[in-house]
Amino acid sequence: MKQLFLIFTIIFIGCKSEPEAADPTSDNQEDSFAISVEDIAKIDYIDYALSPDSAEAILDWQRFQELQSNMELLKNGNLSFFRVEKKIMEQFISELKMQQPPILLSAAIRSRMTVLETDLLRLQDLSNLDNITKEILLNAIKELLIADANLKLQINKKFEKEAQQIQLPVRTE
Repeated sequence: MKQLFLIFTIIFIGCKSEPEAADPTSDNQEDSFAISVEDIAKIDYIDYALSPDSAEAILDWQRFQELQSNMELLKNGNLSFFRVEKKIMEQFISELKMQQPPILLSAAIRSRMTVLETDLLRLQDLSNLDNITKEILLNAIKELLIADANLKLQINKKFEKEAQQIQLPVRTE
């Protein structure tokens, strides 16, 4: 009889009358990993708009237009463009390079494109990881936004320099 009483006591103590609530810290952790518009707005960088000459030159560069649309989505906290397979991102980047207008082929723009490619692939890799911290992801977003701004700045500089009419002084000997 004592054994039966002991078994019932153990079962009674082992069973809780109230269901256990979900762990509130896990919900807070998921929220802390989500990137919001406010998080991206806090990123300190200088964004550049394309000059009218630059905008006209890239008008037919559809992959660049698509990239700029996705950069605007990124600024709103939407990382869906970067949550694709690596092969899809690599194909997008190769098409971006192939469609580059001939007028924009210069060493300076090519180097900015290489930096942009690196940052695109890095953010794509990081955004597909489940255990990435928000700080690392925000740092990768910042680097990509800076790379995009630097590319636009370099495109603007190319057309600004071409518009200058510099005459060399005439030497009289």
